[in-house]
Amino acid sequence: NRHQAIEYYRGGAIPLARKLRDTQMELRVFNKLAELQIGLHNYENALEFSTLAVRLSVDVGDHLQELVAFHRLATVYYLLQMYEMAEDCYLRTLSLHSPELQGVQEAIYYSKVYYRLGDLTLHKLKDEQDAASYFFLALAAATEFDDCSWQGKIQAKLAQIFTDSQTKKSPRGWTSYRARWLSEGRHDV
Repeated sequence: NRHQAIEYYRGGAIPLARKLRDTQMELRVFNKLAELQIGLHNYENALEFSTLAVRLSVDVGDHLQELVAFHRLATVYYLLQMYEMAEDCYLRTLSLHSPELQGVQEAIYYSKVYYRLGDLTLHKLKDEQDAASYFFLALAAATEFDDCSWQGKIQAKLAQIFTDSQTKKSPRGWTSYRARWLSEGRHDV
């Protein structure tokens, strides 16, 4: 039962970790509590534990735990519809990785996070240009592993952005642009 697990972690595991001054254990407990709260759709409580996990992971200096904590915090912000904060945290997780991909698993992670950023930016923040940049980065990472259907899904998003941007341009705007171009003495359009 998740509710009983939460009570155990809050009432037993956290005080024990603090008494033993075991910050690694405390960090794992915060991450577990955040995960449990997400599963129960208690996003405000998940935000509390995710934030505590991020702070503690930064203090401890455990790079992997910091990455996990920031990724979980990004997810919580996304679920709370705090999209700018989610974007910042997802970018932070990516900055915690080495600049060069270290293998297929890391390429998959990069691709999925950049895809999530592209989707978030396109549909929630309504920024087609940034979304396209994220999708291109997702596609670049996806070329490191052989999954044609995943690459096709990313390419479809890029095509959607391109198509949408073309249909939003009014012919009237092109006419005034062409008139300006010609008035400046240019003849090739």
